[in-house]
Amino acid sequence: MKQKGKRWVLLTAVVLLLVLLAAAGVLWFRGRPTKILLATDLHYLSPELNDHGACFEKTILNGDGKALAYIDELTDAFVEQVIREKPAALILSGDLTLNGEKQSHLDLAQKLRRVTEADIPVLVIPGNHDLNSGYAVRFTGKTYEPVENLKPAQFDEVYAEFGYNGASARDEESLSYVYPLSDELWVLMVDVNTLGSEGVLEPETLDWVKAQLEEARQAGAQVIAVSHQNLLAHSEAISAGFVMGGAEELLALYEEHDVICNLSGHIHMQHTAKSENGFFEAATGSLAVSPNQYARLMVRPHRMDYQTVPVDVSGWAKEQGSTDENLLDFATYSADFFCQVNRGKVIGWLQKAENGEEMADFFAQVNLDYFQGRPDRYDREDPMFDVWQESGAFYADYVESMRQEPAVNHNQATVEY
Repeated sequence: MKQKGKRWVLLTAVVLLLVLLAAAGVLWFRGRPTKILLATDLHYLSPELNDHGACFEKTILNGDGKALAYIDELTDAFVEQVIREKPAALILSGDLTLNGEKQSHLDLAQKLRRVTEADIPVLVIPGNHDLNSGYAVRFTGKTYEPVENLKPAQFDEVYAEFGYNGASARDEESLSYVYPLSDELWVLMVDVNTLGSEGVLEPETLDWVKAQLEEARQAGAQVIAVSHQNLLAHSEAISAGFVMGGAEELLALYEEHDVICNLSGHIHMQHTAKSENGFFEAATGSLAVSPNQYARLMVRPHRMDYQTVPVDVSGWAKEQGSTDENLLDFATYSADFFCQVNRGKVIGWLQKAENGEEMADFFAQVNLDYFQGRPDRYDREDPMFDVWQESGAFYADYVESMRQEPAVNHNQATVEY
């Protein structure tokens, strides 16, 4: 009986210790891995601003392949999938709305409350499409009309409960902040889209970042950094306007302070890259673009695993009892729509080409693989690459850049730190 009593006391002590560690935020970081989800470039458009008329259809066909016709359903399916995943946090790294419509922001915030009501913190920052946009419109039939956009001073009011209220530190010059997931793991959300020089890291914010990283070092905390614009160039052909101004200075700070990684978006394609010193950045593809995916990070001591996960829109649609064939096979619909839009981009430049139709089809499929982060799928020996190069057509250099892209899968990576 005495032995049994000792075992009981020991078991009780162990359970109590585990509870205390969990309460202190230590257990899930030092023991089992921390799951963090990140999505970017949702480009959500409120249903109140879209009648799916001729003007809207023309707009999306002249876009970059975002599945905006179903953005409300896609967002709902994403929210439900996040709740089922039960991550330690959901991060949204900018371009939350199509073009900064205030109504779109308000409606999206309402959807995100379903995530926080499931006890999952949501952390947001604005992208270049979210504030002061002159393109905030309502689509009505064959035309559109301007609507109220969101101002920088309103952003942290609309999204107060999505990172800002729980921040341990905020930058006075921007909408940047630090959110501690625990004493050991902090998320540094860096905003460069609030001030007059959009896309440029201001010196005052850089100084603020440095102070936060020094504080994290003193506290013994690891840091994951987040931005909308890229820190590293992810494509030689389309890097201009995507890498933030001041990136070199910020990168040097991150490398000096052993930041785990930077998570960005903006470029809409799925891509990973490393600096010359081995610093890792993942530019996660737009949630609105095929294959409509988000990133899942599993953070352990000295290791982080990154992989992408597609939103199961079709499964969600079946649960909703939908009869819409596009929703019920959404992966096919979204990929086909992307190819349709991209084929349309180039076909006009190929009218005089002998095999213009074949060139356009080739471009659409290779660009789909490229945007999905799968340049390992296409054959660099395909003769159509040479046909494009010899044609001298517009987009020929871009096609060649896709051929030169290393044949790797950018949808998964492991970072040791």
